[in-house]
Amino acid sequence: MGIRIAICQIAGTSDPEENLKRIEGAIMQNQADLYVFPELYLTGYGNSEFDPEDTVIAENRLRIICNNMDVAVAVGAPMQWYNGITDSMLFITPLETYRYDKMYTANFPPYDESMFERGHSPAMVEWKGMRIGLEICYDVMFPEIHRFYATQGADMVIVISASSDSSKAAMERIVPARSLENTVYTIYCNNVGPFRDGAEFFGGSALYSPLGDEIAKAGNGEEVLITYADKGVVEHARTVRPQLRDLRGDIRWIL
Repeated sequence: MGIRIAICQIAGTSDPEENLKRIEGAIMQNQADLYVFPELYLTGYGNSEFDPEDTVIAENRLRIICNNMDVAVAVGAPMQWYNGITDSMLFITPLETYRYDKMYTANFPPYDESMFERGHSPAMVEWKGMRIGLEICYDVMFPEIHRFYATQGADMVIVISASSDSSKAAMERIVPARSLENTVYTIYCNNVGPFRDGAEFFGGSALYSPLGDEIAKAGNGEEVLITYADKGVVEHARTVRPQLRDLRGDIRWIL
């Protein structure tokens, strides 16, 4: 049992309507069960202009496509949260939309996410027989999130991202390590194109196996990766690397 995945490393703009059209185009032009788009793709990362209605319109239009095609879409978008805004991921299926709010916002050069409220809880969904945890960019630097999902039965974790060249080396080390540590697939979907002050998003979107191997990887330009994840591979990996089985609950972490 598995799913066909389209990892959509497509440059965004500051125009939500144009970005939504690019999402719709990618879905129509590529055959998959799950389509993944980068962090804050709907409005463009770094765009401080935000109309909550843009996200509502996008969700409704994408829900119709998901229903007609029996597919799911994971996309980054800002969301209203009481009097604030969250950096969120929407996981849209034919019947329901799930929401994950980024728990660890990045506030160090060259990133400034101080405008966003931080999320307070993980989120896991099930699609086509695969249990999938949700993370956004800087979240992946905190290993307890991946580990929580794995111990709750996740087969895969989606990490959508807006990582610039300065984060490339760190991301290319840590993301496959998270897969290997927890014997889960990890989808990494990064932005591509200009960032700010001459910096670029480095791209490098990828699918990593439950043993940390690179299955498919994009370069630094626009690209849609079509790849596949199989639940049986996860089960086999956990016999080869049984660290989840061997987790101990009796250790006293007290000095």
